[in-house]
Amino acid sequence: MFYDTDHNYRKDRDYWLKLILGLMFFSYAAKKVQIETDRSRMTQRMEGYKNMPGHHFNNRGGVIVLKDFIGFEKYYKTGKDMTDWYKKAYPNQMGVSK
Repeated sequence: MFYDTDHNYRKDRDYWLKLILGLMFFSYAAKKVQIETDRSRMTQRMEGYKNMPGHHFNNRGGVIVLKDFIGFEKYYKTGKDMTDWYKKAYPNQMGVSK
């Protein structure tokens, strides 16, 4: 029979726990650094578009592409503007009552 009076099992478990948590943290930190590096590069490339928000662009393999915004008229604040948008978007269904 072996009696572990020095609690060596606890040292072994503690080592493996620290190793697993350390590897998880290192993996997370490496991915985060890569994301922030890419974001920094994209920000540097967009210096020519200082007055436009970043969500107006796509980063396609290092090439910044300006997005086309079509159909956002439905987010106008008045009911009349929204009705006009519905008439343009669904021309065959407007005016038909059920």
